[in-house]
Amino acid sequence: MFLRNLKNEKGAVYPIAIVFFMFALLLLSHTLALYSIQYKTYDGLENAHRHATIQLLKEFEQNKIPE
Repeated sequence: MFLRNLKNEKGAVYPIAIVFFMFALLLLSHTLALYSIQYKTYDGLENAHRHATIQLLKEFEQNKIPE
C-alpha cells in the first residue's frame, strides 16, 4: 500500500515534504544554537571589558593622577 502511493506523483510529495521540513527544522535549530553561543561569548567579553574599565576608573580616582 505504501509503496504503491510512492509510485504516483501525489504519493511521493508527502515524504519529500516531510524530509524537507525536517531538514529546515534541523538547520534552524542549528543556527539558533550557534547564535546563542556567539551571543553568550560576546556578552561575557563585554561584561569583562566593562568591569575592567570600572576598575581602572577606580584606580585613577584613588591615585588622583593629574593629567
